[in-house]
Amino acid sequence: MSNQMNYFQNYQHADIDELADVIGELLQNPITIEDADHKLIAYSTHGESTDQARWSTIMSRRVPEKVLTRLWKDGVFQELLTKDEPVHIPAKDEVGLGKRVAIAIRKGSDVLGYIWAIEVNRPITEEDDEILRQAARSAVSRLIQRQGKRKAEEQRRKEFLWELLLGNHSSDTLIRQKAESLQLNLTAPYLICVIEAAGMRLEQYLYPLLMRDKLLWVVDGSQIILLIGQQGTSRKVEEALIRKVQQFLADSLGKLQSHESQGQVTAGYGRSYKAYADIVKSYHEALHALKIKRLFPRETEGIHGYHELGIYRYLIKLKQWDEEQGYENERLAKLKRYDAENQTAMTETLETYLDAAGKVNVTANRLHIHINTLSYRLKRIEEIMQVDLEDMNQRVSLYLELKLDKLNREQ
Repeated sequence: MSNQMNYFQNYQHADIDELADVIGELLQNPITIEDADHKLIAYSTHGESTDQARWSTIMSRRVPEKVLTRLWKDGVFQELLTKDEPVHIPAKDEVGLGKRVAIAIRKGSDVLGYIWAIEVNRPITEEDDEILRQAARSAVSRLIQRQGKRKAEEQRRKEFLWELLLGNHSSDTLIRQKAESLQLNLTAPYLICVIEAAGMRLEQYLYPLLMRDKLLWVVDGSQIILLIGQQGTSRKVEEALIRKVQQFLADSLGKLQSHESQGQVTAGYGRSYKAYADIVKSYHEALHALKIKRLFPRETEGIHGYHELGIYRYLIKLKQWDEEQGYENERLAKLKRYDAENQTAMTETLETYLDAAGKVNVTANRLHIHINTLSYRLKRIEEIMQVDLEDMNQRVSLYLELKLDKLNREQ
């Protein structure tokens, strides 16, 4: 039977190029073999037939970015990363991709690369799927050595980024010299962006975007830490950097949220800097933005930059200051006691009113109450707390106190 035949028994010592030709002859279709970074390793010389995607891959020695992005968007790579079986892929003419069958080359849970067969000369059958399964197993030993070298280079780059994030280097000249030795192009201005999502292999889901923008990144638990730069010196370059980050987040958060299964997807980024010795500042700012977004998800929805946090940037420091002084806002405590004793929602009403910048129509709609009911509550709040809600100083003070109180409860 076909599943008992060992198609590659006589090719145990064949190199990766010979293996590609053998697979191509067995399937009677063109073959490409790529590493885990989608760089071309080998391709068959079988026949003249091909498509634009394969031709571009052979010419540039790498799968085109538009093809990678489309395959991720359509869930093809998600299948390849989670299945041992060949994945049959319909044609995607808009990116020059003909009908294909692909299989991941894996060692345990690690994906070392991929084998792609273009279904151009004849259909690929179930028997051919067995050929691809055996081919993937045969390719493992050929890719392990290659992967070891690639991983060693990648690890050195990631260690260098960690050194920068932890502030281990203070000389920009020495930083750039080490970057050059690692073949890294450090662009400025730059900033640090952190994306957090529990239960996901972030680098796998975001891989085509990381490659598209040529980013340097490290993974820390449920977080992926990204170094994002923009070449130039003018003020407009910094604006372009922010647009680049925002576009990356729009693309990546949309991708992650569509696959998110555990917890919340959150992102934050620090301010831009020109000297790489300041990278630790941008990193701490990104972490601060991330923490604030976890604590105040509703209030900071749509905000990711440290520079966009407004008053929320100060809250953690204000909380520490209040704790040092043993300070408690007696007026807010009085309103909370009133709610507890009378089973009312005056504190919620006050916070909603201040969140809406004092707009009574917006506040009433958010609370689902009549505007007259809101007017009564606001008047009662002023009486209980002995405050004037038309006084901007008191209004801002109360707003901060309410957010600090929420911070205490969340922490």
